[in-house]
Amino acid sequence: MSGASRRLLVAVAAIVGCTLTACAVPDRDGLGLEAVAQERADRAQARVDALLESFEGYLTDRWPGIVLPETAVEAWLPAGAWTPAFERCATEASGLLVRVDPDAGVIADPPARTAGQLRDLEVAIYLCQGTLPPPGFAEPDPGPVEIAWVTQYARETLPACLRREGVTAQPLPSDPFAILSGGSTPSWDPYAALRGDGPALRRVQAMCPHPSTLLAGLSPVGAELTGVPSVVDPAGGAP
Repeated sequence: MSGASRRLLVAVAAIVGCTLTACAVPDRDGLGLEAVAQERADRAQARVDALLESFEGYLTDRWPGIVLPETAVEAWLPAGAWTPAFERCATEASGLLVRVDPDAGVIADPPARTAGQLRDLEVAIYLCQGTLPPPGFAEPDPGPVEIAWVTQYARETLPACLRREGVTAQPLPSDPFAILSGGSTPSWDPYAALRGDGPALRRVQAMCPHPSTLLAGLSPVGAELTGVPSVVDPAGGAP
């Protein structure tokens, strides 16, 4: 398996993650799901940029004088759709029959037989990684904006919304792990007072959704699969 092929499946992006207690909180006026979506998009693009920068260094060392194509993300695809789409992209770009093998990585089948074919294969991998990033790059890792949004929503916005619906929830615990990645609150049930009344529970949950519900409905890359951001804050800016 070539070094270029390995870079497709094992990429290290230079992104430092945040914990729920160790991130700078942004300006409160800038909080909202649109801001969360933009941050997710920026962080996903940073992963792609880091991958391509690393790959570019490999290619320019291996093939002196090579001119690499310009790239732009065209779609963020789930694993099931990504593999055939990537194979088509690399096949068209290289002129070789390319497939993604779970063990061998990205390969030409039959294998490249000349240095020119191998170069074309590796450039095609570079191009198609930039246009169809590997699915793992779309896994959300919460940044400072997302962490600040979910904290404010769980501690202020959701309780205020519940009060307007006549529901009093116990305060969110002050434990720093009370809110986990994805907005889950395993030690806090804001709808506990309604658990015995199914219709009322469903109505209030629709009016005052849990932060994990809102985040789950947001693309992990802050955009639809076409790459075009399309996000509306379901909270409606509630205080």
